[in-house]
Amino acid sequence: MRGFLSFLLDCLIPRSCLACGRGIGSFDPVAVSSATRMTPRMEEFLDSGLRTELFAGISVSADVLCPGCWSKLELARGEGRLAGRSAGAMDVPLVSPFHTSDELLALVRFLKFSGGRSVVPPLGWWMAAALGDYLGKAAERDSFDCVLVPVPLHPTREKSRGYNQAALLAREVAGRLGLDVDSRILKRTRNTKAQSTLDRKKRSENVCGAFGLGRGEYAAGKNVILMDDLVTTGETAQACIAALESASPRSIAVLAAGRARD
Repeated sequence: MRGFLSFLLDCLIPRSCLACGRGIGSFDPVAVSSATRMTPRMEEFLDSGLRTELFAGISVSADVLCPGCWSKLELARGEGRLAGRSAGAMDVPLVSPFHTSDELLALVRFLKFSGGRSVVPPLGWWMAAALGDYLGKAAERDSFDCVLVPVPLHPTREKSRGYNQAALLAREVAGRLGLDVDSRILKRTRNTKAQSTLDRKKRSENVCGAFGLGRGEYAAGKNVILMDDLVTTGETAQACIAALESASPRSIAVLAAGRARD
């Protein structure tokens, strides 16, 4: 019965690419792979058959971009660094699988503004791969003793949206890597404007002092991974880090689906 309902939902909900609008089923991943220079990880991803659970456990496809648009995403090599860190401040790596692009923005906007939870499994797959690489390289610092901390939404905005997209991504990543998520450590103290509508100076003013510690003791001595969807200017991350540093974590890193070019 469940298989039939999944088939029916796939028929009733046409799968079209969020970036280019073409039907996902009209693309052949093998043909895309042979026509473009794809990394082994991209080929592994396209063959992974990711699915997501919706509608009381009925499984529907998590395909949100066609293979052609997935292959257009620019993989970010290694980790970056947050701009604007003052001399002597804690070093904060910025880990992300992708650089920001039109295709990635289409996914994030669908997740944030259109209830697009089906974006979470594929983005979480990539974010978990990037974080796993980072933790593997940093193993000498005992970085697996870490906690994922989503950038919090103000309660008013979270109620309106129905969820915190950073928390959804954090849970997906945590489930893939066997890590803990704690949404109690940080809290949002002001309901700020959307950062995407502001220039850099206004972004900094918008989030200055907008975050505080909730249960900071859960971050003490831990390797904290701050989770967000995108890091553009880094102002939101910097404001969160300013609050987190007072909790005396062992280290802080930021994980996002995409980051702007350095």
